[in-house]
Amino acid sequence: IDLSVIIPVYNLENFLTPMLNCLKAQYLGNFKVEYIFVLNNCTDRSEEVIRKSGLPCKILYCTEHQSCGSARNVGFEEAKGKFIWFMDGDDWLIHDRVLWTVLNKVTKDNLDIYRVQYESEKFAFLWFAMVWQYIFKKSYIEEFRFPDIQPCEDDMFMDMVFAKAGYTRDNYLALPHTDYALYYYNYLREGSNMYRIKILGETI
Repeated sequence: IDLSVIIPVYNLENFLTPMLNCLKAQYLGNFKVEYIFVLNNCTDRSEEVIRKSGLPCKILYCTEHQSCGSARNVGFEEAKGKFIWFMDGDDWLIHDRVLWTVLNKVTKDNLDIYRVQYESEKFAFLWFAMVWQYIFKKSYIEEFRFPDIQPCEDDMFMDMVFAKAGYTRDNYLALPHTDYALYYYNYLREGSNMYRIKILGETI
């Protein structure tokens, strides 16, 4: 398997369809990709939506509601791919050759980390820690796990990865990256952690 796409899911039944559809539509060429959804003690119909989509995938479970980082760790333990992409279930890929494009690049150049540029209707701020903007070689991050905290689990994880790679929060834009946006970030979806922090002012 060339790539493992790991997607944590917590009550996303109304938001999963765009991601599921774009994954089903991906042209892969000769690459092999596995999709791993980690259901984080969902109380809605998220699992039904995933299964009815027809996307060949593996579904894993957290037995109690944990942080998003912990759910990603569950998926990482089961991942068989040479490369890892941690995506968010309420986002989507911009066209049907995204996976082929990034896999062609990371395998050809034997990259440890590759940054995928993104677009978003409501979010224009560049931030180092949004983990879904990176493709990782699995062996390169084998020693790291997301902390069981929320929010800011991405920050701590990426600080560890950058320390190994010789990058910092200040110069991470120098990482090898796509020339244009391939990923759509669905910022401030109602019900998301970011929405609850920015709009409702909750502490989570």
